[in-house]
Formats: sequence, C-alpha cells, structure tokens
Amino acid sequence: MQKGLGDYAGSGLQCDEYPFASTKEGSPKGDNRFSVRLIDGPDNRRGGERLAAIYTLNRVLDGDAFYMKITN
Repeated sequence: MQKGLGDYAGSGLQCDEYPFASTKEGSPKGDNRFSVRLIDGPDNRRGGERLAAIYTLNRVLDGDAFYMKITN
C-alpha cells in the first residue's frame, strides 16, 4: 500500500505508479520523484502485462537503459 493514498483495501483499486515500479527509478526505489494514482485493479494488471511484453519484445534486460514514449 502506497503511503498517502489512504486505506483502499477491498476497494478493487490498485496503486499505479510512474515511473514504472519495475524500473530503477520506480516508486519507491528512486529519488521520490514519482506519481501514483489509484486505478481499477484489472486495468493495472493489464498494464503490467503489456509492459512485461514490451520488455520481452524489445529484449530489455535488467539494468538496460530504455526510452518510453507515451502516445495516444
């Protein structure tokens, strides 16, 4: 549970963060410059699955630098 978001247990919501939790800069591993928001749990899981697929398809390994361009 992310500090500052209150008790959202049982709500079906999950904490979504940017930079991604799977990165070196991700919450709470980085330098405390991150954004968090509660979103629908299934949406958050699908986003994580898509991100994992991006890592796999682009052969991003642990410790690799990469650039992520977010578009509509």
